[in-house]
Amino acid sequence: MFHTTLGVGVRVVISLLLVTVTWTPVAAAPRTPEARLIERALKLLPEPCAVPVRLIDPELTPDPDALRKLDAFLVKEPNGKVRRVIYLNRRTALVDNALIGKDVDVAILAAVIRHELEHLGGGSEREARKAERDLFQRLIFVGKVPVAEGLAYLADLERDRQIREGR
Repeated sequence: MFHTTLGVGVRVVISLLLVTVTWTPVAAAPRTPEARLIERALKLLPEPCAVPVRLIDPELTPDPDALRKLDAFLVKEPNGKVRRVIYLNRRTALVDNALIGKDVDVAILAAVIRHELEHLGGGSEREARKAERDLFQRLIFVGKVPVAEGLAYLADLERDRQIREGR
């Protein structure tokens, strides 16, 4: 169902002019549905997000094929450092579903952002998946996500993990 293929190792050059929506912690009140969505997702994180989260349209980038299957990703600069920005693919089912506004979909987006934050902090893919899962479990526990839908997503994450690990 939903999974995040991450881009710490993905080398994609993206012009900031191609950014369709930007939300930063000090941004003015959001006006677009996309900006409101990012704000809702960020409110579900356990602590404030200190990096910008940007939605981009892969069709407007130099290499759209590299981005089409990614829900979210990070970009490595030519010097090898990871850019302190989380990019969300605007053309994914993840974003489309979250824009409809169901709590579970917004929570999934928040968990994906949490996953990328773990990578920005130096975490491995395993650590990022754990951070994503832990946040989502907490959101179920505190009632931000309906239990049945939340457990279904956690089952999808587990299946995805097993596939990645070749089990």
